Amino acid sequence: MYRHPGANLVASAERRFGKLAIPNLIRWIAIFQFVVWALNLFVASGETKESFTSYLELDASRVYAGEVWRLFTFILIPRGMNPLIILFVVFFLWFIGDGLENAWGAFRVNLYVYATVACLIVLGLIPGIGIIVNFNIGFIFFCAMFLAFAGIYPDHVINLFGLIPIKAKWLAWADLALLASMVLGQSFMILPISAALLPYVIVFVPGFLDGMKRNSEAAARRSSFQGDLDQEKGDAFHTCESCGKTDVSDPQLEFRVTSEGQELCENCLALERESAEKVAES
Repeated sequence: MYRHPGANLVASAERRFGKLAIPNLIRWIAIFQFVVWALNLFVASGETKESFTSYLELDASRVYAGEVWRLFTFILIPRGMNPLIILFVVFFLWFIGDGLENAWGAFRVNLYVYATVACLIVLGLIPGIGIIVNFNIGFIFFCAMFLAFAGIYPDHVINLFGLIPIKAKWLAWADLALLASMVLGQSFMILPISAALLPYVIVFVPGFLDGMKRNSEAAARRSSFQGDLDQEKGDAFHTCESCGKTDVSDPQLEFRVTSEGQELCENCLALERESAEKVAES
């Protein structure tokens, strides 16, 4: 079984700081995204009618000027203003959060979320380019969480829109395709997307690579075994048509040809006779 290189470090941190973890953290993020969406509908200020979310964005110049709350609030900005999309994202984030917490526990979910947010903060504090973190940040964060869910439950069936059953791993590929299309449409999006997915890469990619390596080695062993078996069969004069044993692999066995023209080893022949006798008795 694969064991992540950082498993011991995470386990040690959990023993020390596990009590500080916030239960249902992703649920709370989903709830606050809904609250921000609702407030953005009704709250505006100044002559320019500046949106409520403008006070939450990760703006490096304003953070350096003292508005430090922006380091934490930018992740609460929802994607768009369509109520159907907001409700879908909120309920799906709730579902994802429950799944991750069942698999990892609250501390590890907290660690994954904090790592994702921290990577975005580091990028966002770079003068001149940090402002791009706010582009589609809600969708990027959603994808980062869902990819983790799909990494743990790849074969979990999700009823898309309540009607279309589809496995999580195929939705994950669709998410990656959407992220790739965002990069193709606006090349600068590669920066926030790469930053948000860095924890995912660290957590899951080593396991994927290890699985691919083990599958490749298993396929090589099967191929080698089949080659040896085929070679044995090719060199054999007698081959049992029931169990596949040959006079090369089992030289102590005797082989007979039945009245039906089948070549069987003595063991399979005895079994066939016993079966025939039972049928006759019945």
